[in-house]
Amino acid sequence: MSTGTQTASSGELIQQGKGQAGPRRLLAFLIRPSLVTALLYLVFIVAFSIYKQYDALHYVHIGTVFSQHVAHGSAGYDGQFFYYMVTDPQHAPAHIDDPSYRYQRIIYPLLTALLSLGQKVLVPYAMLLINFISIVGSVEIAAYLLKRRQLSPWYSLALGLYFGQATAFIFDTTEPLTYFLICLGLLSLEWKRTRTAALCMSLAVLARETAALFPLGYIALLFWRRRWWESIRFALISLLPIVLWYGLIVVIFGRTGLGYAPPFERIPFRGLFVFYQDHNRFPPLIILMLIPTVLSIIAFARAVLLRRWGNCTWHTWLIWGLNLALTIFMSIASYEELVSAGRLSTGLVLAMLLYGWQARDRFTLWTSQIYTITFILYIAGLFILHFPS
Repeated sequence: MSTGTQTASSGELIQQGKGQAGPRRLLAFLIRPSLVTALLYLVFIVAFSIYKQYDALHYVHIGTVFSQHVAHGSAGYDGQFFYYMVTDPQHAPAHIDDPSYRYQRIIYPLLTALLSLGQKVLVPYAMLLINFISIVGSVEIAAYLLKRRQLSPWYSLALGLYFGQATAFIFDTTEPLTYFLICLGLLSLEWKRTRTAALCMSLAVLARETAALFPLGYIALLFWRRRWWESIRFALISLLPIVLWYGLIVVIFGRTGLGYAPPFERIPFRGLFVFYQDHNRFPPLIILMLIPTVLSIIAFARAVLLRRWGNCTWHTWLIWGLNLALTIFMSIASYEELVSAGRLSTGLVLAMLLYGWQARDRFTLWTSQIYTITFILYIAGLFILHFPS
């Protein structure tokens, strides 16, 4: 009798364990970096919309200078140019500051047009939705790649909660989509699908030209390993489309638009320190841009001194260095606004994480979490300190 009782008790314990396993799995699924990021962005956009009394169209930031050709009116921001491309493609160039420059970043408006189903009223919502999904999706992919290397997936929050992603989100610009496409490329490389990776990175470059720093790193790696044909093929797939697109832009508009972009500075952080007497602009730039970048420089220097790169990681170190240089020598025009400075340096956050998980360098991954903190500081700045956008 006692044996039967013990067996029954064991069976009951097994059944209880199975019953508890379901809720635990559900809880583990729900408490993940990407869903935490999604929740925070949903709370942010709802609260900010109520606070500013905004609807979706406000995030397009349409100014009167280009929409109504009022010379001394409000300029608006870049999201309006993509909005014009989608809602009035025939007359859009007349409402864009430099069509040859803006049309370089064609993937975001094309995807917006596809998602909005030709309905003008849906365009602002589609623009927000694309960037929301892109931010959450980027975090999910980064978390997966971290877990593949037995590293904490929570390091991926740096990418999703970097304030540059938040600014791009509420200003309808291309960076979240750009680096989501780069993340898809990195995921494809993890799965040994080189052609798919090159294609994803090609789309990323067509979304924002600064994304080219990522495929360049992988082209260099293949070339260094003397895998000549693979290197050429990766280059052709990832970079040739942007060259052909620029050629088509020249045919349509008579110029590439490359000269419209502000030039880089020759002195490190000169673009930032120009504003040292601007008491509204300078402190947020120090907090949100300079301090995180300096910490990234320290982590990068440590990697150099310790020679923390090998055959499998030196290209990620190269990508990190190139994105670091992009931020350090950013132009005055780019540092003039938090939104432009933040979104342009989003690639640096991803590059830092990429090196960290490839080299399994926990110091670098921990250092990258300064970018997670910038989200909190930026939100506090918008609601309490009234940071200039």
